[in-house]
Amino acid sequence: MTDILKNKEELSRKEKSQEILKKEGIKINFNLPHIESEEETTLRTSKEVATRVSILAITNLVAFDSIDSEEAISYLKECNLWESTTSDEKDFLQNPTEDKKFQETWKCECIWVLLWALQLVDTLPFPNELCDLNDIPLEKYPIGGENDPNDFINSNHQLRSKAEILDANDLYYRYHWACVDARLNNLEMTLIDSGIVYERQYALNWLISYMGQEWDDVSCDT
Repeated sequence: MTDILKNKEELSRKEKSQEILKKEGIKINFNLPHIESEEETTLRTSKEVATRVSILAITNLVAFDSIDSEEAISYLKECNLWESTTSDEKDFLQNPTEDKKFQETWKCECIWVLLWALQLVDTLPFPNELCDLNDIPLEKYPIGGENDPNDFINSNHQLRSKAEILDANDLYYRYHWACVDARLNNLEMTLIDSGIVYERQYALNWLISYMGQEWDDVSCDT
């Protein structure tokens, strides 16, 4: 891709996001730079995404007290997923305090984003209300019932296009700036939920391999 075409792609994506924010009445920082182009972006593989969402789904059960941590650790090891479980996730499972459980419940939003990337849910809803994982059909979820996460991981999932994922990433980058700006100016952000926005941007940044960061170290810069 030539520089001219790349710049056109980036500007078009930025302008499209700004148009959405304008319609939604959310503050826009016109000086916020564009994100990486398709040419500059390397997406995670569908198998990486499926593995990540499977581990998140299992730790999420502990966060909501559906299973205890010992059962989750045993299940992850039985499914050969313990080695792919991150240091922070292992720390949580080995010492699941109530505060850590509360923080982990937010990962529902990450799970939703990753399932969206795998085309197993249709949309990323407006970020003003927590997603409900119970809305996802069991046959599209990695665990539960007779589901085997390894079958899910090894299924022939097709990721959404790079353009579609970058469009979402750019929009959430700008949502996040609006949330941070409101907080810094001691203003209440009533239109969107800053926690939902953060978690979704976190998952989207991981999806596009932002700065080469792995799951525990993903940053959400504005």
